[in-house]
Amino acid sequence: MTKKGGVKQEDKVHQRIGRLKQKFPSIGRYFNIETQVCDQPEPKRKKKKIDIESNRIVTSIKWAVKEGVDINARSGVYFLRTSVQTNTEQNVWQFYNTIREVEARIRVLKTDLDLRPVYHQKDENTMAHLHLGLLAYWLVNTARHQLKKEGIHSGWREIVRTMNTQKAVTTLAQNNHEEVIIIRRCSEPNQQVRKLYDALKFKYAPFAKRKSVVHKPELENCQFIEMQDFRSD
Repeated sequence: MTKKGGVKQEDKVHQRIGRLKQKFPSIGRYFNIETQVCDQPEPKRKKKKIDIESNRIVTSIKWAVKEGVDINARSGVYFLRTSVQTNTEQNVWQFYNTIREVEARIRVLKTDLDLRPVYHQKDENTMAHLHLGLLAYWLVNTARHQLKKEGIHSGWREIVRTMNTQKAVTTLAQNNHEEVIIIRRCSEPNQQVRKLYDALKFKYAPFAKRKSVVHKPELENCQFIEMQDFRSD
């Protein structure tokens, strides 16, 4: 409500609160929600008649747990059983998190890195496929290990989604000498991508601006983003 253009009308605010209670009924019933409402000053120039009820705006919202209610009364218990001889619960929890990390890495190998299914028919091709998958896994594991040192605990899919916001743009232009000029550059990274680059100590652009000139017949089977004709002296 503090943002410019945010929802402040009383009826719309109550409508959103009702939708949240409907979406989370198991926790919404434990809270009392109160809103403070005031009359919005009418504009100097009226273009149309304004409804009195819709002219009331909400200035603040307060919520508190109902008296005599225990929210955690129906909460479950996370029970871990292990055969490892240890004296502290913290060690058991660390072992469990290690197992979760191994399972997550296996999912990355099978899905994101396409380690399976294997469509190769020859043994040497299959081994090359598996070796490339393990090499990619080492890179993923090394990157995540370095990010965790900087306090970034995002999953690999979230990291890939964030990095996909930075694109490499290729522009092709043809001159009157039947030559094609190729210019390739990276877009500017946003704040989240820069945070990942800083944690990994990488540059903000994987490569600098590249420019090359080739003959047109060499690009007959090439797909490009943009084609622009211009004349050169």
